[in-house]
Amino acid sequence: MSSSKLDVAVPQEELGLQEDDDRQAALLGRPRRLFLLGILVLSVFVDVLASSAFFIFTGPIAVDLSIVFEQQSWVITSYAVTFASFLPFWGRVSDIFSPKPVFCIGFMAVGISNIVLSFLNDKISFFVIRALSGIAAASLVPTSYRLIAQIFSATPEERAWAYTIYGMTGSIANVTGTIIAGLIDYIPNGGQMRSWRWFFRIVAAVSLPCAVCGHTLIPKPHASATPSSARKKINVELIQRLDPIGICTMLSAIILIILGLTLGASYGWTYAGFLVPFILGVILLPAFFFWESRLPDEHALLPPSIWRIQNVTVLVVFALITLGWWSVNFIPFVEMFTQVHGERTILAAVRTLPEGVSAGIVSVILITNPQLIARPRYPIYAAMCLCVAAYAIWCQAPSVVGTSYWRYVFPGMIIGSGGMQVVLLSTNVGIMLAAPPERTGIVGAILQMSMQTSSVVALSIQAGLISIHPDGIHDLRNVHASWYFEMGWTALWLVGFIVFYRPVVEKHL
Repeated sequence: MSSSKLDVAVPQEELGLQEDDDRQAALLGRPRRLFLLGILVLSVFVDVLASSAFFIFTGPIAVDLSIVFEQQSWVITSYAVTFASFLPFWGRVSDIFSPKPVFCIGFMAVGISNIVLSFLNDKISFFVIRALSGIAAASLVPTSYRLIAQIFSATPEERAWAYTIYGMTGSIANVTGTIIAGLIDYIPNGGQMRSWRWFFRIVAAVSLPCAVCGHTLIPKPHASATPSSARKKINVELIQRLDPIGICTMLSAIILIILGLTLGASYGWTYAGFLVPFILGVILLPAFFFWESRLPDEHALLPPSIWRIQNVTVLVVFALITLGWWSVNFIPFVEMFTQVHGERTILAAVRTLPEGVSAGIVSVILITNPQLIARPRYPIYAAMCLCVAAYAIWCQAPSVVGTSYWRYVFPGMIIGSGGMQVVLLSTNVGIMLAAPPERTGIVGAILQMSMQTSSVVALSIQAGLISIHPDGIHDLRNVHASWYFEMGWTALWLVGFIVFYRPVVEKHL
């Protein structure tokens, strides 16, 4: 069967086909496997960069497209909402179909949508295409997890190494996106040559060739030899296994909750635009889990058996602290450097570089010494304490520039970002090695959805705390209030991890 078409196996044959694909991938040479890992790594880098770079580009885009202040957050959230919401859907698709065509078509769609975005002059069409780009980008995450499980199937150690590389790339992209955006912002021309338009074109120039290379080099899936007389039965079975009711319910719940939090942060927490979608989303979420509990495992989007895997539930919930930890300090730092102290965006980006350097150094150490997170319990304990300490240091800073930068901001960035990188990689590797191979797509999607949701929730809470005193970001007391909350939130998550994590799973990692 052509690799450009979606290939599905009947449930009874799925395990055998998975084993055939694993054996085929194991025969790949190491250079080819590393090249394919590079493509998968670039996909997650592009995914995260599409959010983090817009900490810099939101202002210029708002000016060029006449976006009012209350709507400026949608430059980022129009992408983030659909990206986080569609992760479970694509996770289910990648577990049922071959991940290769889903990945390649998704990467191609990301490139095409970015080309379109680079020429738009209307804010409504910009938001719509950004949302569609988020849907396409979401397909890359669970398919990458599934492809890593296939391509690096020789030993658990090799697979853990590949997952570590993949996980570290996302967090590094999150903290270096402003550097890249700051450099691109030096492009001086106006109109269709504006710097943010060139950002979209550069992303397209990376995405489209990677999609073609993936189509050429990723091993072709085995087709199921299904008699034509059985195709109608398989189509019915396929629809049941996709769980359309579960997908629609979960999509609606996640979109409504994130939409409500975003509108609440922009217009206030008593605004009907926050209350209505948020309450509806909270009602739909338990309804989704009730529906899933009534279905057999092979038909459920999130079968109850997933939550019975040792520590999966704990790690998914624990992931709600990860990316949000960076967002709550990263955005205020950039805004204070540029808006309060009048620094250029590239200088503000350089000031935040210690977070990226620290995360990168930690990643290299863990890649070369994977045994350090083979038993994640104690590394996470120590790392979370460093994350709490970082916010404690920042909350004592009388300023964020001058000598205060070196006494408070810089050391907090080093110990905090390094600690959170340990947490992120330990969580990522631990949950993916605990998941069965046939469920890596949906488990990886749920993990990433949890991480993405952490940023939305954290920034929404911070938006409310930034307005406690007049002058918003210009009053450092507002920023300190949001950081005190994040410090307590991080400490609470550490306590929860200590109480609920069961080290029995460590012997499997």
